Amino acid sequence: MTLRAVIVEDEPPARRRLIRLLGETGQVEVVAEADTVRDAVAKIQKADADVVFLDIEIPGGNGFDVLIRLGEIPPVIFVTAYDEYAVRAFQEDAVDYIVKPVTVERLSEALERVRRRLEKEKIQEGLPAMLARRTGMPARIVARRRGRIVLLDPSEISHVSADHTLVFAWREGQSYLVPRTLQDLESELSKFGFRRTHRSALVNLAHVASVQPADSGNFILELSGSEGSTVPLSRRRARELRQEIGF
Repeated sequence: MTLRAVIVEDEPPARRRLIRLLGETGQVEVVAEADTVRDAVAKIQKADADVVFLDIEIPGGNGFDVLIRLGEIPPVIFVTAYDEYAVRAFQEDAVDYIVKPVTVERLSEALERVRRRLEKEKIQEGLPAMLARRTGMPARIVARRRGRIVLLDPSEISHVSADHTLVFAWREGQSYLVPRTLQDLESELSKFGFRRTHRSALVNLAHVASVQPADSGNFILELSGSEGSTVPLSRRRARELRQEIGF
């Protein structure tokens, strides 16, 4: 399987060299390149990538700022001239940390680690369905946070939001990446009291604390126990929910 990669490197010669070396491995397709923190965040959000090659020192901050702004991204391989950030990189769940100069052999080793990580995640994501079949385990939503696979109880999820192609479930004010579409989740979660409130949001009606009028006949739903979280409610969706919510 060819791995889809995003490269974040602000020095063009270094970026071109990395692309060339990745090509020599025969394992990678570079789908996006970025040279600043802001550019990296935007490109990673849009790219359906399997791995991110991330430099430390980049304009607008550093590689760790990219991780903080995104919250959840594909497996990361740091590629940098600085060796003093390795401990923090692995604390942030990086798959590997390569100190320049880069070689094809070192890249191949890192890519093998990525493949093992992806295979492990694939197995873990199938775990809830297997347990449900064998033990009658209650339904769980598989999500990811900081490289961990998390099984979310639908009753604990306050809402689900979509940002471009990324879908996040929210529990106690924290977001978890869900590798599914919003439409798919709407179908599964409807039996747990979730309703579509906006083209980019689902809400657990049990978590709605209040309904506030907004502009143009729209509304804002304030959620309980979610650190002040709010969810938009469109005028059209409000008509559908009036009887259930009772406002």
